[in-house]
Amino acid sequence: MFKIGIDIGYGYVKGINERGQRVKFRSLIAPAYDRRLEGIFGAQEDETDIHVEIMQPDGSINEYFVGDLALKSHHSSYAFDRNKINHPATQVLLAVAASQLTRNAYRPIHLITGLPLDHYLEQKDSFKEKLENTTIKIKHLSGADKGKQAHFSFDRVTIFVQGGASIYSYLLDERGLPYKTEFMNSGELIAAINIGFNTIDVAVFEAGKILRLRPDLSFTIDGKGMINIRLAVQEAIFAQTNARPDIAKIETIIEKGRGYFRGKELNINEDIEKAKKMIATTIENEISTRWKESIDNIGMLYLCGGGALELKGLLNNLHSRIETSSDSQFADAIGYLNIGRMKELEGNGFGK
Repeated sequence: MFKIGIDIGYGYVKGINERGQRVKFRSLIAPAYDRRLEGIFGAQEDETDIHVEIMQPDGSINEYFVGDLALKSHHSSYAFDRNKINHPATQVLLAVAASQLTRNAYRPIHLITGLPLDHYLEQKDSFKEKLENTTIKIKHLSGADKGKQAHFSFDRVTIFVQGGASIYSYLLDERGLPYKTEFMNSGELIAAINIGFNTIDVAVFEAGKILRLRPDLSFTIDGKGMINIRLAVQEAIFAQTNARPDIAKIETIIEKGRGYFRGKELNINEDIEKAKKMIATTIENEISTRWKESIDNIGMLYLCGGGALELKGLLNNLHSRIETSSDSQFADAIGYLNIGRMKELEGNGFGK
């Protein structure tokens, strides 16, 4: 089966297929509008533009801007719903990522994705069923895939624990080959702390003959991820201007490190640093409260997710042995791909 691992994050969608091809774009969508007037003033389409036409189950067709192109729209928005399964944005983001990852791919297709730990038990069955019954009909109207159409469904769906999947990108490389062999059969406890846009997922595993999740030490911190940097900047801008831009628009200000309001430069760098320290303190306090003396039994902490590199220096006191992924944003996506490989091997009689 052709395997694709897709991490539908609150901030970014990340995906990788078994050929090693990757996709990454912001988890932003907006209704499409006619952009032809932009060309009159010299604006050109960008290869990274994502403008798609998607057929709905009732046969109607909707057009969307996705990712950075959606960021330019006044109607762009992130989706922070706890139940992402039925959110329209999830369907659009998944369709775009899957169509890009299955370009010129053989069939059947095996999709591996996940849910946050605290949502997993209550939502995994319904999410799996929905994806198994999903048929994607999509046409790309701009960007590198302009003019290309895709019509496909998923022949197999595997749902795993978001954050927990990242440990499989730590112990195995993206080809599924052993990478950290010293932990295999060691019996050590390994903790993956995946610092995402909205959630922080903490998953602890015992590394025996197989990896065994420790539910008593694993948890999700909802709403305390890197989104809080955006919220802090939002409040700082409000304090300076009495105007509160939406979260999507703040992205551009943060990336540039500065912003302007009616010609006046905004001072936000100090607020960004304060927010980073606040997120790091939240992680430390939650781990201290939930792990208590069990932290002494953790052999190693693995930091990953989009916020890992930004917060690494602020979490040095958490543990004496901390490793940070150099490919942190793709940790879950690569982990999903490796989990898909293992699931298929089990089905063929291996690993039982």
